[in-house]
Amino acid sequence: MILKAFLKHEILNLLKSRRIFITVVMFLLLFVSVFVVRVIDYQSQINMYLADVQEAETALQNPPNYSHINPRVIHRPLVFSIYNQGFTFNRVIYIEYFEAIDSSMARNETRNHVFRVNKQLDITFLITFFLSLFILLISYDNVNGEKQTGTLRLLLTYPIKRQSFILKKILGVFIFVAITFTIPYVLSIMTLVFIYTTLLTSSFFLSALFYWFLVMLFIFFFCLLGTFISCCTTNPSRSLVYSLLVWVMLCIILPTSWNQIISPKLFNDDINQLRQIHWDKVMQAWNIFWMPPDEVAVQGGFIVMRTGDFFYRENLWSIKEDHERHTRFRRYLYDTYLPATREVEQAMDNIQRKRINVANIRNMVFFFNPIVLFNDIGMKIAGNSRADYIRFLHDAREIRDDLVNTGIRDGWLFGYGFNAMFTEEHILDMADVLKWIETMDHDELYAHVMGMMDAATPYSFEMPFIRRHEQPNPSFGEVFVRIAGVLGIFVVSIMGMWVMTWVRFMGYDVR
Repeated sequence: MILKAFLKHEILNLLKSRRIFITVVMFLLLFVSVFVVRVIDYQSQINMYLADVQEAETALQNPPNYSHINPRVIHRPLVFSIYNQGFTFNRVIYIEYFEAIDSSMARNETRNHVFRVNKQLDITFLITFFLSLFILLISYDNVNGEKQTGTLRLLLTYPIKRQSFILKKILGVFIFVAITFTIPYVLSIMTLVFIYTTLLTSSFFLSALFYWFLVMLFIFFFCLLGTFISCCTTNPSRSLVYSLLVWVMLCIILPTSWNQIISPKLFNDDINQLRQIHWDKVMQAWNIFWMPPDEVAVQGGFIVMRTGDFFYRENLWSIKEDHERHTRFRRYLYDTYLPATREVEQAMDNIQRKRINVANIRNMVFFFNPIVLFNDIGMKIAGNSRADYIRFLHDAREIRDDLVNTGIRDGWLFGYGFNAMFTEEHILDMADVLKWIETMDHDELYAHVMGMMDAATPYSFEMPFIRRHEQPNPSFGEVFVRIAGVLGIFVVSIMGMWVMTWVRFMGYDVR
């Protein structure tokens, strides 16, 4: 009962403070502003996504032959990116039969000038940059402020233990800040439910719950930190300076020094070496494609393999020898070029995994810094980390491999119908073509060939089944496994800060 009364008294005191009132109002205005900007940006992303999907579906309608079947894997913008932008990447992958899938691309995207300078302007940035400062500004005089006014010595004359008093001070600030964040956060979730009802999945609500819990841990850590700083000096003005210095160190100096100094010096050589390996693999694959042996070389073959756009209709559609050569060329690509492109993909994955390892090392080095840990866990909760990007690439590769395997199983990948736009009865021998050239002038030959094409029967084929890209919808267990390691570090750092604060206050001179 005594603790409950003290907590009520602490929260009422916070509400009466003009300084804290102004700080709360500023935070709420920032929350609303950032949320509105992010929603507008997300709506723009959704519109571009729908345009990408429509374009992909249109491309698969009535293709003239199998060479035109090039599905696209499109990553839907995550609603939760409004709260945590995470690792940004283009969302479209254009699948071709033998090409490497080592990156995604932009299709209908437009530049958002709001995020041209800082793409990470989201609720996570607001929490790590402003909410952390907000908490320190509330709690920097938690203890020494009471001592300066003389109330600390008076309160400890009552039958209350020091442990209860320090717990009251910490929980009072925590509850106040938690409510200050939770109210607009819940209202924002309700707004998204109203606007994007059809887009929300169970993973969104799961992410929202995990994210709220993570923010509560973040708030509690900074409440402990502010109280600890207050216990380290008897002068509130001095503890304010210390709090600002600690905030600058945790929020600006350490993350910036890691990204600009420490990480480049320690890991850039390894990453550059991996990039060189990737580029070497790309060049090896290109050499296989652009310089095939004479028995399979096709003049302009790369045009057919990459687009198939009316190549036969213009000059080679009816030549039997060219059909046979193109078939040999596709088989050559399958036997030699496709394995080389898989090495390209593996080399790109090694770069991404190296960057993930660097991020994990950063978490271990800065295990005491909630800013670093919060950003990392936030990306994993939201589903927009580098690991999610690798998964996106792997999904596209699986769909490509399914398409190639279907073409081999059904016989069309190395068959006549892959490039043909007209039925097989219109294939001509080179001898007949040479005879026409000898007996006709240029205009007669052109008219004869065009007449044959106009009278030709279009080639018809059965559209193969194409497995669609499934948007990820992780379960509770999958999300928890992803964040368990970093979350454990976060919890241990909070416990360590609690022990430091408790020990410091136990020896604090209240006189």
